[in-house]
Order: sequence, then C-alpha cells, then structure tokens
Amino acid sequence: MMTMEEEIWDYIDGNSSPEQALSVQAKIAGDPAYGSLYEELLAINAQMNELELEEPSMSFTRNVMEQVKLEIAPVSMKTKVDTRIIYSIAAFFICFILAILGYILSNSTFDFTNVKFDMGFQMEHIDFGKYVTPTSIKIFLFVDLLLALAFIDSYLRRRRA
Repeated sequence: MMTMEEEIWDYIDGNSSPEQALSVQAKIAGDPAYGSLYEELLAINAQMNELELEEPSMSFTRNVMEQVKLEIAPVSMKTKVDTRIIYSIAAFFICFILAILGYILSNSTFDFTNVKFDMGFQMEHIDFGKYVTPTSIKIFLFVDLLLALAFIDSYLRRRRA
C-alpha cells in the first residue's frame, strides 16, 4: 500500500502507470490535502532540478587514476601445501579407525551357532523377467554411453590443456 506522498512522487516523476496517474489526478483535484501536498512536492522537485551537481575537476580524476595505476596488483597466492602435514593427519585418522576396529574385534565373540540367515524370501520365486526388459536394458546402455562420452571428453580436455 503506497502512501499519499509516494503516489504523488511517482506521479511527478512519471513512474506511475496510466491508471495510477488518472487516480492521482482525480485525488489532487478532489481532495484539498492531496492538492496542497502536490504543490509542496512540485516546489521541492523544481528546487532540486535547479541545483547543479558538482563534478570533480579533470586534474583530480587524472591524479586518482594515476594513483590507481601505481598500486601494486594483488598476486594470487602460490603456496605449496606441505604433504607431510596431510600424510600425518591421514595417518592419525587411520590409526584411530584401526584402534576402534581392534577394540571392537577384541571384545566380540564370534559365535554363529544360533544365527539364522533367512532373507524372508526365496530367490526362486523372484521373476527377474518383469524387471529386466528390453527398455530397461536400452536405458542402462544409454546411460553407460553418456558416462563414457563424458569421461572421454574430460580426458581429452585434460590432455589438450
């Protein structure tokens, strides 16, 4: 919802739609509050249009541009990462994982006498024919072809570079 002042400023600046402009004209003609505010804002707009903007002199602009040219361009950091740090961090985590696995294995008992490996269904009763259709095979081969082309493209781009 626009305020009365915003509507009038849009009307003065010419930013309102034709329907809004007709509405504001009717409000200015019919409502004395709108009319007085319109006159005030029109006077402010006229005063602002009379003001001249100050521009810096040509010598100032030239001096600033010369100072910019003298500035040293930032250089991208070309630091080499010490691989010993990376390897030591990786070794720490590998040792930590191995210690956890060792603890688990040392505190476990491997007694499989009461374990029943029942998958809940028999493999003989599954009809793979309804899942492996010619369409699914074509889709699978098409996706494989796209992946192979993407791999070849990235390989050739690396080789060219």
